[in-house]
This record gives sequence, structure tokens and C-alpha cells, in this order.
Amino acid sequence: MKRIILFPQDKGGIGKSFIATLLHDYLSDQEVPLQAFDLDHANSTFNRFIPEAEFIDTDVDIDKLGVLDRVVHALETVDTVLIDNRATGGSKVLSYLDETRLPELSHELDCTLVFVLIGTDDKDANSQIADLLERYEGRVRWLIACNLRDGDTLPLFSQSNSRRRLLELGAAEVEVPCLTEITRNRLQQANLTVGRGRTSEHLHVLDRSRCVRFHAKMAEEFAKAGDLLVG
Repeated sequence: MKRIILFPQDKGGIGKSFIATLLHDYLSDQEVPLQAFDLDHANSTFNRFIPEAEFIDTDVDIDKLGVLDRVVHALETVDTVLIDNRATGGSKVLSYLDETRLPELSHELDCTLVFVLIGTDDKDANSQIADLLERYEGRVRWLIACNLRDGDTLPLFSQSNSRRRLLELGAAEVEVPCLTEITRNRLQQANLTVGRGRTSEHLHVLDRSRCVRFHAKMAEEFAKAGDLLVG
């Protein structure tokens, strides 16, 4: 089964691009034939860490959203398409999904559409999750990535009706622990993913060691959703 994996929230600052790079590392380790796309043409965060990711500019009029056909055509040569959405204006992607009826075409395209939702205690981000559930329940599959960068728990999200409903729908859930700030900053300065940071000469041996540990932890977490991501 082929997959289109999309980060549909367009709330900025919740860790979409970082978690997208972690997922890219995991899928690459699993030797999944993969094509990545970056829709944030302004900041290009994802592409800085994944240079092979292709740009698609979605800052266009609604009638020009056919540029996103590229993500579907990519399935002709790879098994998985990974899409990092842009902050603000990302609703264009949802408009594209509805205009093409892509969720309903998944059987004809022999693919699964997977929404990766970032679980945080940000009220706006959680409100977007509720909206996505109402709009796409029964039409896509779900992966929850709980971003624990600010603490070990997410009291608001963990007790939310949205999380409860997602789990009832069979959503997979993974945890993304906090990476030491100094190492995270050095990775950003060197434009390296955690996976690539493990062996980079641009990082201190302590940072490489942290990357090894963090990468292994994320491999364990993503393996919990293995059937959804690679199975």
C-alpha cells in the first residue's frame, strides 16, 4: 500500500517541520522509497534539513492549486510521499484535498492518506485538530505525535475530546521527547537532521551522542505506528 503522509495543521511553532524530519529519518532507515515535499516556500525549514525535498509553492489562487498534483504523481515512482505543510495559509492543502476528492480516490490510487497531528497544549493547535476531525473523520487515517519539548506531559491535549475520539478511531500515537536545546540549536545551525547529526563532523562528540540516543528513541516510537507508516 502506498502512502501520502501529510502534516495538515498550519499553526506555526508547534514542531511540524522538526517532527517531519524525524519521520523522514525513520522512513529512510526503513529503506522506504520516499519523496518529500516542502510547501513552506517562505521559510523553507524542512528543505534546509532535507535538501532533497522538493518545493511546491501553494501561495497561489485557488484555481492554481493543481500544482499539488505533483504529490500524487510522485506515487508513480515511490511508495511514500511525505509533505510538510506551511505555517499560515496551509488551508490551501485542505482545499486541494476537497476539490480533487483525494481521500475518496485513495482506493483507486491504491494509497492511504495519513494525517500527522501534532499534539501540544497550544489551544489554537488543538482547535485545528478538532476541526480536522469534524471535516475528515472516516476519510483519512491518523497519527498523533505528542510533542513533549516543554515537559513530560500534555495535560490539556491528553484529556481533550479530540484525543479521545482519535484513539477511538484507531489513531496511532507516538511521543517526541525533548532534545537538549544546545544540541537542537547546533543541528539548526548546521542544517542537520537528528539522524544525520549522529555522524556529522560539524557537531561535537557530545551532540553526536545525544543524536544517537534521540534517534534510537524515535525509531522505537515510530515503530509503534509501523503498520501505518511502513507495513
